Amino acid sequence: MVNARLRCIIWVFSASLALFMGPSCRESQDRPLTAGVEPTDELAEAVASAMEEWLPDRLKASEVPGTAAVVVGNVAIIWEKVYGVEGDPGSSPITPDTVFCIRSISKSVTTLAVLMAVQEGLLDLDTPISEYLPDFTIRSRFDTQPEDLITLRHMLSHWGGFTHDPPLRINLARPNYFEQYIGRISETWLRFPVGYRHQYSNYGFDLAGYLIQVRSGISFDEYVRREVLEPLGMAHSTFNLEVAAQIQNRAIGHDTKGKVVALPFPEIPSAGLYSSIRDMARYVQFHLNGGIVNGQRLLRNDLMQQYHAIQFAFRDQRTGYSLGLIREVVSNTYSLYHEGGGHGFGSHMIVYPELGFGTVILTNREYHGLTGQQARKVMNGPIINRYGPPLTPGEEFGTLRKLDLSDSRLKAILGRYGDSPGIVVGFEKGVFGMRTNKDQFLPLDVFNDGGQLVGRYSTNKEVRFLSPYGNRPGAMMRVDRILDNYNSQYNDFNDSPLDPTGPDEPGWQKYVGEYEVLWAGESFAKANVSITNGYLYYHDGKCEEYEPGLFFRYDGEALDFRANPPTYANLELKKRNP
Repeated sequence: MVNARLRCIIWVFSASLALFMGPSCRESQDRPLTAGVEPTDELAEAVASAMEEWLPDRLKASEVPGTAAVVVGNVAIIWEKVYGVEGDPGSSPITPDTVFCIRSISKSVTTLAVLMAVQEGLLDLDTPISEYLPDFTIRSRFDTQPEDLITLRHMLSHWGGFTHDPPLRINLARPNYFEQYIGRISETWLRFPVGYRHQYSNYGFDLAGYLIQVRSGISFDEYVRREVLEPLGMAHSTFNLEVAAQIQNRAIGHDTKGKVVALPFPEIPSAGLYSSIRDMARYVQFHLNGGIVNGQRLLRNDLMQQYHAIQFAFRDQRTGYSLGLIREVVSNTYSLYHEGGGHGFGSHMIVYPELGFGTVILTNREYHGLTGQQARKVMNGPIINRYGPPLTPGEEFGTLRKLDLSDSRLKAILGRYGDSPGIVVGFEKGVFGMRTNKDQFLPLDVFNDGGQLVGRYSTNKEVRFLSPYGNRPGAMMRVDRILDNYNSQYNDFNDSPLDPTGPDEPGWQKYVGEYEVLWAGESFAKANVSITNGYLYYHDGKCEEYEPGLFFRYDGEALDFRANPPTYANLELKKRNP
């Protein structure tokens, strides 16, 4: 419920590559970026035309004050367009050098800074963070010392098990508010065991930025300026929010109600880069040219390959989170993309390395539909129109053994996954299957795939049941094998008709009621606490008491009634009057 507010490919037919690839990354020479049209493949121009047709109406409907968009090739800008104004009506018009907060696209730039530190020998992707921060701890129900297990690779690919939202009571008036924020992470709880599954979170990237600061001896923003922004020629970009606040040509962020959003905020490495569309074009070129800038390699080729590779990938997985970027199958090539939203801004970046171009959209209003799936549909459209939809990889279920309906392993996965109505796995009229949240029953053929149960319900669609953890059933991962969307559609096990009656402790009754969920002191959502079958439920999610007054919801988030005010996922709760 809380994270809905913030939402944060390896396989290519070799015979077809020659049709799609621009100059090889190893051969490309990154020349100074200049505005204007580069002689390029008509496919990039088709994407530019699709964006130019789509953007104006969408901007008007979404009441976005200002926007900058670009399509850029290996060596020059192909198409560039600006719309609207920096802030309120009558303010200065947007220009190609206007800076916007790019929000979560910042994660990929922070990743590049980490990789530069790895190249320099300051950090290692697979060393536990406790070796760099011996005093750092984080709470976990699963591991005694999770900080001895978490690595930068986990942190930069969202496999660390962290929660998402920042802890409370950060004094943004203090000059060291970022360090204060990092220190408060130790007060939070991991949602899952380290490495159990992908779970989007800002914390890993913020910790990674802090590690750069500790190991380099200079501030995070200064390290990024020296090692990344200056070499890439991103002269209008900064992670320093005090510097950003002084920039005259700066877009002002607006929330969904049109209200101006002020600086600063604590999650700087994960969401704090201010940049212009021209600077972002240079950043896209860095990826298009395989880490080469002005004819010189900036990042080692092996680190560049890890940068773009899916981390902790399943067999044959083509779409998933790499290091700070999402790699997605598109037709029979792939893209690297990320979007950003919140704190008054929305942004989107897509890079097509084999096609030789990329796109960026920057806006100064949040959550408007100009970024995310809609944007990818518009930008991917001309590619799919030309080359067709992606093909299914070669894994065949015919080689796997189908489970008999009497197999005891089926009993272990019975139940409801996700919030109400959820996905319910069970038997109906003697048929094993799942009832979807659209009230459709889909029979499942269940197979054992190397110890993992996989339920197949159409030629290309399946659900994978992850291993149990913490004495509870594991999560369900829904996969469309054509879209190859692993690590993106999880439903955690909520409850089951086989659950025994809970303890229904008398002291729980005082928690029952309606609550306002607060963000920065303002109500943005409502939640209900109730008791069902002897268990406490928060917003229709079963909770288990870990310590008196401290509960964990089925999705791993902490519900803490010991705090004053109480919190859920680090967000304050205000009980409504009866």
